[in-house]
Amino acid sequence: MDPLHRYAGRLALRAIYFAKAISLVLQAMQIHIGVPHKSTLYRQFLTSSVSRINFLGFRLYRALPFLYELRCVLDWSCTTTSLTMYDWLKLEDIHASLFLVKCDVDLNRSTHQQGQRQSKMTKFCNGICLFWVLLCVIWAPMLMYSSGNPTNIANPIKDASARLDIQTISGRLTLFETTLCEKISWENLEGRGNLDPMGVLNAYNEKDIQLICCQSDASTLWLVPPVVKARFINSLKWNMDISFSWQFSRDRPKGKELVKYEIPIMYEDLPDNSEVINVFNGTSNSFTVFNVYPRYFRVTGSGDVRSLDQQSEDVSADIVLNRGNPEWWSFYDTDISDRHGCGEFPGPIAIIVSEETPQGIIGDTLSKFSIWGLYITFVLAVGRFIRLQCSDLRMRIPFENLPSCDRCPFYQ
Repeated sequence: MDPLHRYAGRLALRAIYFAKAISLVLQAMQIHIGVPHKSTLYRQFLTSSVSRINFLGFRLYRALPFLYELRCVLDWSCTTTSLTMYDWLKLEDIHASLFLVKCDVDLNRSTHQQGQRQSKMTKFCNGICLFWVLLCVIWAPMLMYSSGNPTNIANPIKDASARLDIQTISGRLTLFETTLCEKISWENLEGRGNLDPMGVLNAYNEKDIQLICCQSDASTLWLVPPVVKARFINSLKWNMDISFSWQFSRDRPKGKELVKYEIPIMYEDLPDNSEVINVFNGTSNSFTVFNVYPRYFRVTGSGDVRSLDQQSEDVSADIVLNRGNPEWWSFYDTDISDRHGCGEFPGPIAIIVSEETPQGIIGDTLSKFSIWGLYITFVLAVGRFIRLQCSDLRMRIPFENLPSCDRCPFYQ
C-alpha cells in the first residue's frame, strides 16, 4: 500500500469488512427464518406506528431510487397471493397514502384548530425559506458563471504560440510559427497607459491581465523542397488566403486547457499576389499584411477566446523571409508604440484577459456545461418538478384531506 494513503486505505478496508459482516449477518438471518409466504404489507416497521421519525424515514425510503420498487416486486414474488403485480402495486400505494395522511392528521392537523391563522414561524419556515430557495435555484447558475463566484481563482496563461499560414488551391504552408512567447503580468508592467490608451482594460482585474510578447523570428526553419515551392508559386497566381492563429494553454477548465483563436484575414487586407510571389522567387524579402489580428483578447471561463474590443485597430505586420542557409521567416509588428514593455521581442504581441474559473468539483462540473445548458438541465428540471407537485391539487382532495384514517381497515 502506498505509504501516503495507508491511513485512508485502512479505514476503507475496515468499512468494507464491516459492511460485508452486516451482509453476512442478514443473509444468515434470512436463511434461519426462511422466505415469508404471507404478506408483510401491514408489518413494515416504518408504518407500524405514527411518529415524526417514522414519517421522515418513510419519506426518505420512498425517495430513494428503486428501493421501493425492488421491495414491492420481491414481496409479490415471495408471497402467496391472487393479485397481479399491478394490483399489488396499487395496494402498496393505497397503504402508503393512508399512512402519510394519518401522519398528517395526527402530527399536523390535530395541533391546529380550524379557522386559526397560521403562526409566523410556520409561514417563515414553509413560505419565506421556500421563496429564497427558489430564488437561489433561479440565480445560482448566473452567480456560478459570474466573476462574483466565491470559488473563482486566477487562471493565467501558462503557454502561448503564434502561427501564420498561407493557403491556395494546392494546400497550406506555414510561413511563421513561434512558441517562444513571454508572459508578463499586468501588475509588473511599467507604462501600462501606453499599452491601453483607450482604457479598454479598466473594467477588469489587473491580476487577470497578461501581456504576451513573442519573438519576431520563427522557431521553425523554412524547409520546403524546390519542387513543392514551384508548384505553390503557380497556385498563387489564382487565389490566396492568409490566416493567423493564437494558441493559449491554461490549467483549467478540465478538458479545455488548450484554446485556439484563428482568424482569416480579409481580402482587402491581403498583399498583392505578385508581392508574395516575389518573396517566394527571391526577388523580394518581405510583404505587408494589414489587420492581422485584434490586439486585445478575452479567454472566458468556459474556454472560448473572443476579441475584447471591437473598436480598437487590429495589428498589422511585415512578413520577412530571412535569406540564409537555411531560411526562416520573421513577423514584425508595424505599430512601434505598442511594443513598449516587450523589450527585445518585437514580434506578435497580444494583451490577454484570462477570466477566473471555479476550482474543485464545481469547476469540473461547470466546465462541461454552458450557462444555457445548466439552465435547461437543472433549473428547468427543478421548475418542472415543482410544477408537477403544485398542479392538479384539487384531484388529491378526496385522498389527502381525509378527516381520519381510523375508519379505514388498514388502521383499525
